[in-house]
Amino acid sequence: MASFKSRDRKDFNAGLLYIVIGAFFAIFAKNYPMGTAVRMGPAYFPTILGWILVVLGLIILVRSFFLQGEPLPKTNWRPVVFILGSVFAFAYLLGTAGLVVASFALMIICAVGGWDFRWKEQVINAVFLTAINVGCFYYALGLPFKLFPWS
Repeated sequence: MASFKSRDRKDFNAGLLYIVIGAFFAIFAKNYPMGTAVRMGPAYFPTILGWILVVLGLIILVRSFFLQGEPLPKTNWRPVVFILGSVFAFAYLLGTAGLVVASFALMIICAVGGWDFRWKEQVINAVFLTAINVGCFYYALGLPFKLFPWS
């Protein structure tokens, strides 16, 4: 059996993550009625998928001890921070500044976290994707978002 230091760290971490996420949803779903396979309740789907995810996580976790893995590369936090920050900015701005401003901010902030950021390209990209967002969610689906802060 491989030593603790030589195990496959990627599989070990992925297995732990699957177990935690699966158990969270399966346990959280206990607050709702389960139902039956014929007449599923709101807890049925997250409970079944959660426990399947736990089993898959256990398989990956156990397997990681038998595989020789390479060391994990250093985590680059810049993309993680900017991408998560863009999602939080979108959530905050959607209610206060409207769909257009929130979508535009999401695209720009997210792009800043990338490796090759060029203002001109990203502004064109943000305008194009914001127009698609407005077209899909506001006009096509008719969702009740305000478009601008003044609307």
